[in-house]
Amino acid sequence: MLIEFDKHIADWLPFTTRQGVWRRIAALEAENLQLVRLMNECATAFRQVLSEPRELYLNVQQVRSLTVYIRWRRQGVRGKQAYCLLSSPEGQAFLMRQSTDVQQCYQRFNDWALALNLAHSLRLNEIRRLKKYLKDLSDSHDRAT
Repeated sequence: MLIEFDKHIADWLPFTTRQGVWRRIAALEAENLQLVRLMNECATAFRQVLSEPRELYLNVQQVRSLTVYIRWRRQGVRGKQAYCLLSSPEGQAFLMRQSTDVQQCYQRFNDWALALNLAHSLRLNEIRRLKKYLKDLSDSHDRAT
């Protein structure tokens, strides 16, 4: 019965050993590096597609928590470049002032940015959870000995 239970649990995990967990973490970290490169490429592509002056532009930002976002930023200087969500009332008002072609361009890049942010976040959350799992395993084994 207990061995069968071990097998059932193993069926739900993409690894069977601690080394497997570390390999999974390494793979996720490599994927996130690729995603950050894609975010930067997306921001660069936007600047190439839509010429100056642009009221909003795509910017890649990494915060202390290691989370990386690609998001819309207003033109400005010295900290006056606030971020803007296209789904916000301010973002919707901005879009309504644009031509249909420009609206479609912003929407296409916004969809890509949302997908990239989600992909990065899912991997980062899995990395954090796997590291906590390893710590919890280590702590429980330390207490048992």
